[in-house]
Amino acid sequence: MPTTSDARPQEALPYRWVILAVGILAYGTSQFSRQNYAGVQIFIAEDLGLDRGALGLLGSAFFYSYALFQMPWGVASDWFGSRSVIGIGMLLTAGTMFGFALGETTASLTFWRVASGVAAAAVYVPLTGGMARWFPERERGFSQGTLGGVGGSVGESASYVLLPILAVYFASGWRQGLNLIGVAIAVLGVGFLVLFRSAPAAQVATTRKPFDWAMLRDLQLWCYAFMWSGFVVGIRLTQIWIAVYAAEIYIAERGMSVPDAVIAGGVLALVAYSLLGRAVGCPLAGRLSDILVKRGISRTAVLIGWLLIGMALLALLALGVTNMWALAVIFMLLGTSVNLFSLVAAAISDTYGPLRTASISSFANTMSQFSGATALAVSGYVGISLNAQPGNAITEYRGIWLSGLVGMGVMTALAVASYVAIRHGWVTRPAALTAMSETSASR
Repeated sequence: MPTTSDARPQEALPYRWVILAVGILAYGTSQFSRQNYAGVQIFIAEDLGLDRGALGLLGSAFFYSYALFQMPWGVASDWFGSRSVIGIGMLLTAGTMFGFALGETTASLTFWRVASGVAAAAVYVPLTGGMARWFPERERGFSQGTLGGVGGSVGESASYVLLPILAVYFASGWRQGLNLIGVAIAVLGVGFLVLFRSAPAAQVATTRKPFDWAMLRDLQLWCYAFMWSGFVVGIRLTQIWIAVYAAEIYIAERGMSVPDAVIAGGVLALVAYSLLGRAVGCPLAGRLSDILVKRGISRTAVLIGWLLIGMALLALLALGVTNMWALAVIFMLLGTSVNLFSLVAAAISDTYGPLRTASISSFANTMSQFSGATALAVSGYVGISLNAQPGNAITEYRGIWLSGLVGMGVMTALAVASYVAIRHGWVTRPAALTAMSETSASR
């Protein structure tokens, strides 16, 4: 397999839009797998007698295994090509959905969540490399933002709305609904293998040295990892909890039945957070970042600004907002602000080149997934411990939002410190890596 320091396409080929479309569907399957129980967690909790702490741990079980397998799958993608790795991951993901649907105990559900994390890790970071090789530099932020935004929205829609609707109206429960979606994921996996290409025909798709451990001495890499971690902490807390938070408000404030409240909360999360915030907001933010980069404003500075906005929104939720219109606006802005980790992948491509985008993104995402999984694991218990009104389900969420705010704040502070140190020359990047960055930027 030939090796080069950069594989950036010299022209914008029309087939790149097919690549983006199938990439969106592939990422949607991964996104669904990581939160497959979010929209029906009330039903699962009633079925197995789980509290919010147990639900948080069930979610974190996925993300710890997902984090551990970021590097292996990311390096394999840059070594062997994105297409085969992603296709295998999608088919394995379908299998884990069937296994989860058969779970009868907390232990068995946790096992299948772990297995699902291993499978889903094979999808997103390999896709970042594929997008970087197919899209020219002027479309880098838009393509990555669209992949993360629209693809994430597809998966969230399936979790928040499609699965609950299947479970309540078309199947005989959450298990049967999950089986139906598992079949759909398997079909999409086969379609992906037919349509996706790791790189344009004239471009190199692989490298023999995807990740150089000398990069660990580069503060720029750590800056990217800190930013990615800040976004993922925000995502973990919002993805898992906002739909059920809205459902709890519908129950407490409007007297809805549990099934109706679950559907209503899912629809609110879908429309505000996923469709308007993520599917529309992230591509627009990605396009804006491309424009600002051309005008000399670094992508890193833009990303730090979005992190600060996400923290401010979590602070608003911690104040106890229950008005549904206000929540809709907050959910919409959160849907954009906390989901812009995809622009970190664009910044990595800017710095290190498309051939290493997947493997280097996998390093940053490994750190971020551990951070996000830890935040998710403790969020339910923090909510319980900070609840000033025991028995009031809504007030438990104050601690959940505050734990997300603190987690994002720590990572953002570290990213800002790294960025300032690099900008002011307080820390010098390794000469070899600086030369590689300059070479990538000139091509």
